[in-house]
Order: sequence, then C-alpha cells, then structure tokens
Amino acid sequence: MGRAGAGAQSAGWDASAAMHNPASMSHVDGNQLMVSGGLVYSDIEFDVEQATAFNGIGDGGDAGSTGPVASTFYVRHLSDDWTFGMSFTGLTGAVLDYDDDWAGRFQDQEVNLIGLVLMPSIAYRLNDHVSFGFGLPVMYADLNIEIAVPTPDPLQPDGKATINGDDTVVSFNLSTLIEFSETSRLGIIYQHEFDVTFSGDVKIDPVGLSVGSNTDLMFASLARASFTQEMSDNLTVHLTVGWDDWSTLEDINISTQSGGGSLPRNWEDTYHVAWGFDYRFNPKWQMRGGVAYDTNPVDKEDRTADMPIDRQVRYALGAGYNPSDKLSIGAELVYADYGSAKIDASGYSGEYDSNDLIFFSVHADWKLGK
Repeated sequence: MGRAGAGAQSAGWDASAAMHNPASMSHVDGNQLMVSGGLVYSDIEFDVEQATAFNGIGDGGDAGSTGPVASTFYVRHLSDDWTFGMSFTGLTGAVLDYDDDWAGRFQDQEVNLIGLVLMPSIAYRLNDHVSFGFGLPVMYADLNIEIAVPTPDPLQPDGKATINGDDTVVSFNLSTLIEFSETSRLGIIYQHEFDVTFSGDVKIDPVGLSVGSNTDLMFASLARASFTQEMSDNLTVHLTVGWDDWSTLEDINISTQSGGGSLPRNWEDTYHVAWGFDYRFNPKWQMRGGVAYDTNPVDKEDRTADMPIDRQVRYALGAGYNPSDKLSIGAELVYADYGSAKIDASGYSGEYDSNDLIFFSVHADWKLGK
C-alpha cells in the first residue's frame, strides 16, 4: 500500500509475498508472519445535470461510507528450494448508500459487496536466479443490492427490489521471479478470473414477492509485471505494469424460476502502471511512496451508479520501523481518485463532484526464524 502497489510482485521482502507473488516467497528472509488492519473511507457525491420529472433531481447525498480492511500473511521455508505460504485478506469490495429519492434510484439505491480470500501458495526455487509460484485462492463473496422500482401510480411511493446472495469459488494464479543480480529482479503474476454466482433471493416490496435467484458476476483476470532495482544501500525503486480483463464484465445476469434479465455493463479491459520507492534512513527507519494509474473501463453511456469507476489515480506514502531484528512495524496512507465518472443514463445524467477513497493501514511483521 505504501508504494501504491508498485513492486508488489518483485520486492518479496516480507510475508505479503504469499499473496502478491508466491514465487517471490523464495526471496523472503526466514519464516515470517504479517498481520495488518485499517480503515477505508469513501467520499462519493453525485451532481445531477439533467433529469426527467419522473426521476426528480435528488443528488443522492454522500453515498460513501467507512469500513474495515484486514489481512494476514504467513511464509515458511520447507527446504532450500520449496516455500509454503498462506494469505487471508478481507476487503469491502463496494459499499454505496444513496438517498432513497435520488435521480438514479431506479439504477441503484444501495450496494454491498464483500469478498474474503484465503489462499495457500507454494514457491519452487529452480536455481539462484529463477523461482516459480502457484496459488489456489478461495473466495467467499456476499452481495446485496437495492434498487427502486417505479409504480404505475406516480402519486404512490416507489417500490423496492432487493437482490442478495453469496457464493464460494476457487481460482488459481501462476507467477515467477527472475533475479538478474543481487540488486535487480523481475516478478510476473497471472491471476485467473473468479466466476461468482450469487445464489439468493429477489424480493420486491410492497408487493411482497420473493423468488429464488442466481446473479452472475465476474471478477476479472489480471496480469502484473514488476521490476525492482536497488539503486544504493539506501534507495530502491519499483515499476509495475499490468492488464485487467474487465471486458468479461459485459452483463450481470439474473435468473429466477419465472424468468430472467440482465444489467448491461459493456466494460473494456484496463491497463495499469505504478511507480514507487523505498528509502532507508538507517537500519531502523524507512519510508516509501508511490503513484499508480489505471485506465477508464467504461463509457458514460454504459456506466452505472452502483459501480461509478472512471480512470483511477492513487497516491501513497508509508513508513516503517524495525525495533529489533525479529520485528518490523509500519503504517500506510493511500488517497485514490476515481475520477468524475460521468453517467448518461435513461432518466438522468451528471457526474461525481467527489469520487475519492482514503485507505489507512498499520502492519506488523515477525521473523520466526529459519
């Protein structure tokens, strides 16, 4: 986090390698355990530019919220060549809560998407320069969406449709770490998609109808390549480039016993670049920083209020302290700008005056010996 993700696949210095690039676990010094926790705060406010009389001009208020983030990572060397890892990450995929009378309520009123990922991983060191890794992430995801439903009588209040469900799916990732020298290395990872089917219910009020449903949602495949170069004993720089296969998120399909439908997405693949650095003041104190950029995945005509994502820019700073040879602690702060995210939908249009997230996290990393 403290480098905005730059070098995550090639740094390989601590136990978080078990998630970012299992192959780089072979580079971790001894057996290690890391725990981290923090908060994410979002400031998301829409500005209505045009709307029909039926939709009204409500802007939705502040749809953002505050939620926790937490992770645990473990690395253990089984031999000179084999290393085992385990990671558990809990994150709030999306939390948005608009005012009930806002102009885009027929597209989204509230969405909660929570994902938990447990991943065992293994690394094999082929020789002094090349390592390979394999991870088997298991994701549990829970989804809840509320959407206003128009009623035939405009004098009556809106109805409400609630879609909820959960699913557990297994994916995989492949990775490699190439050490050109003691100061230069390249890390590459491919994470396969998660194809999630949220089995749950569709409830419609005030009709009181409730039917079983399946809602399909694709978490995109991604690829990352990171290069790390130690410039001196004090300064290390990192560069990461990547690709995300968001074109697979064309539609979110909803099926019930009585029929089905879809929420069109029509997203495009995105591209990622990040640059960061680590600077060591002395053996005990370090600082890090970075910036990352992701391209826009969707045009304004296809963007929806439940996923108001534009181009993304993240700025990060972090600090670390080593009170002993066995323990290191640190803190990170990330500001993420998700852009104006213009929406040109049936019944309303506008853009987000605020579409920002702030992440704060602290961590501790213990060396458990060889």
